[in-house]
Amino acid sequence: MTHNNIGISILIGIYNWDVTRLIADLSKQADHLNINYEIILLDDASDRDYQLTNAKLDFLPNVTYLQNCFNVGRSVVRNTLASKAHYPYLIFMDCDVSVCCDHYISNYLETIKIAENKERLAVAGGVVYSSTRPPHGKILRWQYGRKKEQKNATERSKNPNYSFSTVNFLISKNVFEEVEFDEDLAKYGHEDTLFGIHLLEKGIVVEHIHNPIQHDVLCSTERFLTQTQHSIDNLLLISEKVKNKSELIKNTKLLHTYEKLKNQHKIKWFMKGYQLFSSLIEKNLNSAHPSIFLYNLYKLHYLCQHA
Repeated sequence: MTHNNIGISILIGIYNWDVTRLIADLSKQADHLNINYEIILLDDASDRDYQLTNAKLDFLPNVTYLQNCFNVGRSVVRNTLASKAHYPYLIFMDCDVSVCCDHYISNYLETIKIAENKERLAVAGGVVYSSTRPPHGKILRWQYGRKKEQKNATERSKNPNYSFSTVNFLISKNVFEEVEFDEDLAKYGHEDTLFGIHLLEKGIVVEHIHNPIQHDVLCSTERFLTQTQHSIDNLLLISEKVKNKSELIKNTKLLHTYEKLKNQHKIKWFMKGYQLFSSLIEKNLNSAHPSIFLYNLYKLHYLCQHA
């Protein structure tokens, strides 16, 4: 199939990451397909060294590099990128990723070609993680990604809008303009949850395909736990924003567990039990063999503290 009548804008927000290799791989694929395309990069006030490295990409054909003077967060960055896009289909990617195969762009183009309603598309490609174990002190984030985020398309399709991840997705520009990211969510995490809900409210069910990118993040456990706290703060904010809170609770395991504890009047007992073992739990999370079960308890404890 030829794709030369399809135009795509590849949109990447950058924060403290060198995207040189990623842009080279994407440009090579798009050039080979002979399509109308652009790659727009927006740096969200990274450290100076990253800015200097990535700014050089502005000189490449079809690449535009933009830079924020101060950090505004992922939601604002994505909305800004979409507003700069010239083509009817948008591919959003995180910056700390790498392309897994030579058909990444063409896989999305094939999905557009065969879509029944090309004007109302939202397609998630999925994410994978390297099988190489990271250094000590960075294992929890990698292990969580491997066990919880690395799901095949069939599994993600069981609950399509609540399985939606913004790491890697394609969307029709006109749909994005109807939904956009909620800029009240300035912290890290769960902006994809709210975005998926807003898509559903517009009658758009996310299509899930096998077109993963590899998430290359090597995040310290300390930083990941801070991000976890921020994501739960966002989740609490989302729970006050959504029209159907019961649906959010039903489809979000953490909220569902919390509500169950609350309804059974067991939150106080859970908190007391957690305090007894909190030092052992945090020691495990920072160990070479962190437990995802204990990580889930850590999240539940934080939610109980702040709900």
